[in-house]
Amino acid sequence: MKTQNAIVEIAIFTVKSESINEVDEIRKKVKVSLKSFKGFISIKTLLPVNSSRIFADVALWETLKDAHAAAKAFEEGDERFLPYMHCIEDIKFMGHFIENTNEGNL
Repeated sequence: MKTQNAIVEIAIFTVKSESINEVDEIRKKVKVSLKSFKGFISIKTLLPVNSSRIFADVALWETLKDAHAAAKAFEEGDERFLPYMHCIEDIKFMGHFIENTNEGNL
């Protein structure tokens, strides 16, 4: 499993108020589903520190192509992601990044 120069996928989204109580369980199932995608390395699911409904996911992928394949499955309504899609009110940000190796260690 490769992590150096991995693609970092960040998604920031608002959860529907009626889905707040079930979003944790839905995210656990999404984690399991993501493991079946080629190039998936890991995911961290972040929670708001206040009563906000804005959540974030940070996933690592081996390649941008792998990350795009999973994003496409989500966008096209892959049944593995339907419960997640239904609890999301809107996506604030979705993007892909790579570590800046020219920066050095701080």
